[in-house]
Amino acid sequence: MAKTDLLTFLESNIDSLDFDGKIELFWNKRAKTFEMELTFYAENSTSQVITDAEGVSSDEPIISFSDSILFYDEKNVAQVEPEAYLACLSYAGKKGWTLARGKAFFSYLQIVLDNGRSDLLDFLNDGDKELFELTWSMSEFERFVHDATENTAIENLPYPKF
Repeated sequence: MAKTDLLTFLESNIDSLDFDGKIELFWNKRAKTFEMELTFYAENSTSQVITDAEGVSSDEPIISFSDSILFYDEKNVAQVEPEAYLACLSYAGKKGWTLARGKAFFSYLQIVLDNGRSDLLDFLNDGDKELFELTWSMSEFERFVHDATENTAIENLPYPKF
């Protein structure tokens, strides 16, 4: 049986998430990165004027919000711009990630998606809320990794060969 690589693991687990938005995965082979783009859609039933991070205003009936997670080779940390992403997560070169880290990632991502959806709806329905943004806690993610490590067989999800 062929070993599952990191790309295949990420692609196959995206579909198991309970999320009514859109999740896309992009692989930049040259930079040795993956970017997971998360897009939320919500009804703006009150035609509230929403101003995005670039200062563009809209009162469209359906709004979208996107953010991304970057997966990068820990040896190439210089190319990472943390402020441009919801989270920047390193992998160990050709070794990739452990299976425990992969499972923890999707468990924690589901919570981030659930909280994000709820927070976006609160933002749209509460005129007092001035800002919406997704939240990723590295300490909380690492707690999930720790818990998964105790309950998962030692196995790697290597960086894919191409």
